[in-house]
Amino acid sequence: MVELFDDGTAMLLLDRAPNIDLLGVTVVAGNTPMPAGVATGVRQLEATGSSVPIYEGSRYGIRNWRGDRTNPAVMAAEQQISPIIGWGGYMRPSAGDGIDADPMANWADVYKLKYGEAPSYANVYGLDHPDADGSDDAVDFMVRTVNKHPGEITIIAIGPLTNIARAILKDPTFPSKVSRIVYMGGAFFVPGNSSASAEFNWWADPEAAKISVRAKWGDPKSETFATYGNQVIAGLEANEHSGGMPEDLYRRMVDSTFPGIRKLWLEREERMKKQGKTKFGPTNVWDLFAAAYVIDPSIVLAWNNAPRPADGKPQPIIGVAVDVNTEMGLDYGRSLAFGDSDDPNSKAIPGPVGTQKAAIQNHIDEEEFWNEIVVPLSADSSSQK
Repeated sequence: MVELFDDGTAMLLLDRAPNIDLLGVTVVAGNTPMPAGVATGVRQLEATGSSVPIYEGSRYGIRNWRGDRTNPAVMAAEQQISPIIGWGGYMRPSAGDGIDADPMANWADVYKLKYGEAPSYANVYGLDHPDADGSDDAVDFMVRTVNKHPGEITIIAIGPLTNIARAILKDPTFPSKVSRIVYMGGAFFVPGNSSASAEFNWWADPEAAKISVRAKWGDPKSETFATYGNQVIAGLEANEHSGGMPEDLYRRMVDSTFPGIRKLWLEREERMKKQGKTKFGPTNVWDLFAAAYVIDPSIVLAWNNAPRPADGKPQPIIGVAVDVNTEMGLDYGRSLAFGDSDDPNSKAIPGPVGTQKAAIQNHIDEEEFWNEIVVPLSADSSSQK
């Protein structure tokens, strides 16, 4: 997790949406090491006066736990085959060697380094500090919660899927007890943003992504499972077609949000000004599409590779078979979709044995997204007249 856009703001929207009961935030190694993600998540939850519990999760991806990928020599060899062209997250060569770049650091120490003071948030749980139910990390929390509320939980997975895959391995019945899962992924029909072919979250842990999208989520006898496998994928496609946040809306959001959040935004602006930038509205908002869909599914206008509807009306959700390439090589971590992607009314063709359907967001209603969801839910209502 990183500050503000886009995963930090996705958390904020879900915490504040009146129709969402955010039961917990789980953190995984991704854009930053897991301890740094907990520290920034805690900072934002403090700033909004939240009480949502936050859980420490996986410190490495599945392959990384064997030392295969975070070993500098191994990563250097991978770069010869499939170089990072965009974002490498916590595995990028320039990540540094301080505690904020250390996957094994204590999150509170990272917090003190980043913010110059000790954290005040009480609801942080991990292996050395279980919650009242005994859940001692993100995976344990998810498995316990889903078993306590079978068929009622929606998972919004906006980071690498290591925690999700580990939950499936811990409890094979886990996916069947989840109502649906909404991922931040993509690069099915557009180029990748880490390697040329792969989206970052799935590139960061392809093995976990493959385990996740091949699971049978929800009731396999349900109509929704037959239609889209109870899996929705938000991300690169919708971002490619939508553009960034308009500057006027960005300024309105910053001016109306919580003082602590505003401070973080203004600090970001100062860093951007030093880089010679004059526009500050975020351009990569893919995580927000996942959160916004759960808040209001009508924001999606077209699925998979279907065009934007001429009448501007949302098209029915439909899925295609999806998979993830886990063979180390040029396409390691690549997202794969199978079907007649040019015809939204066509039936998906079968993918490889074991694949399931998922619906891929392609076009969204930007007006509703920004004006009805992002800006109003970011506002500090207690300070509004």
